[in-house]
Parts: sequence; C-alpha cells; structure tokens
Amino acid sequence: MSKLSKLTSWLDSSGVSDLGENSMVLLDLVKTKKDARFMDVGVRGGVSSAILSYESEENNNQVCGCDLNFGPFFNGGGKFVNENYTCYLYDSVTLGKQWDEDPFDIIFIDTQHTREQVLAELYFWSNHIKEGGYFVFHDSHWPMEGPVINGVQCERVDVAITDFFGLPKSVREMTMYEDDNVSIEHHTSSYGMTFVQVKDFDGMQKVKQTVDWNKVFETRNWLVELTLNPNNPKCISKDWGLEYDKIISESVITV
Repeated sequence: MSKLSKLTSWLDSSGVSDLGENSMVLLDLVKTKKDARFMDVGVRGGVSSAILSYESEENNNQVCGCDLNFGPFFNGGGKFVNENYTCYLYDSVTLGKQWDEDPFDIIFIDTQHTREQVLAELYFWSNHIKEGGYFVFHDSHWPMEGPVINGVQCERVDVAITDFFGLPKSVREMTMYEDDNVSIEHHTSSYGMTFVQVKDFDGMQKVKQTVDWNKVFETRNWLVELTLNPNNPKCISKDWGLEYDKIISESVITV
C-alpha cells in the first residue's frame, strides 16, 4: 500500500479525524512544498501533523508540533511523521513569543477555539511566517456560538481571522477574498478550514495594529490561568492528562 493510501485509509477510519474533506485540501497544499518548514500549533491526535508530514523526507520538509500533551499524538498521527519531527511541549502563545529559529511556509492553527486565544497566537506567529506562506485555521466555521469557558461566552475563531487580517466583512461570508496583503480561501464544511496566504509581510504587520491587544492579552492570560494552573479551583484541564510542571508557559504576557 502506498504512503498516500495508508494515510487516507487512516484518516477515513471512524473517530480519527474531524477535518473531513478539508484534510485533502490541506494535503494538496502540502504536496506543492519542497524544502519547506511547517508548524502544527495544536497537534491533538496528530491528524494535521500526519498530513503536514506527507512525503516530508522525500521533499526535505521539516515539520514541528506544539501542544500541551503529546500522548494522543504518539498513539495516533505520530506513526506518519518523519524522524526529524520536533515536539514542543509549550503553551502556543509562549512558543510563538520565544521562537528564534527559522520561519515557516505553513502554520496550522487548531488550539483553544476562542477569538483571543487565536489572536494572541497570531500576534507572535505572524512574525514567523514567510512571505508567500500560509496560515491554515481549523474550526473556522462553527455552526454555533463560540465556546462558554467558566461561564463566559467567548467569540469564535472566524472572528479572530476577520479582525486580525482587517477583512471588510466576516470570513464566514466569503469563499474567496484577496487584497494587497493576503489571499484567502474559506471552506465551510466539517466546521470549516480557512487558508490565508501572506502576500505582503509588512502590510500584514500594519493591519494587525487595529486590534486592541491589551484586551486580547488580558483574556489570554485569564485562559492560561484557567488551563495551566492546577491549583486554581476553577481549572478546566484536570482531566486532560497534562504534566503541568513540564509545559513551558509564560503565565502573563503583555503587549
């Protein structure tokens, strides 16, 4: 069985992937890349890392992953990655802030599905995307309101995309969009996947200054306290199997 057949057969297995048909759209993008670098922000069971790693050795592609717990990855998509795959046991915003290695051709974002979390990630990871590179967002077309965390109604991933890239209307209302800074494809099925190609790196940096970053990081810091402080009686991650003392995270980040 070919590598492609093995991968697609696994993706089609019951309970493995929630990317749906969008997994093939992502795979088609990966197939176009050689001598490239990919970062999977929010690895979970490793579906996205497995796709990003397709023929990575043959194409000299480097794939990295960031998550709070790699247990599901090693029991899932980890079997499809190259031996040079690098795991970063980090809070995703902290890793983006501290990143001092080469930039990426694709950054896949699939973490906590709230506007402020994704914006905080973008604030830093946008410094580490190549011009011409892609941000890819999963769960960008939820058919519902955003998540409720500790009794607080949060806004969705699509709102973060719309706000960060200064779009004239919600990305949910688009299938294609292009301006001087970005080119966007928005897919609505399977909770959505949005591909944002950065055409002008400097222009993107200017657009992001329209966001109230002080408020974004105030909310991000609240989310980290709820997620990574097991001594907090309201901690939401006590059944996630996290090894809190091993996760690298800055509890408070400001602009």
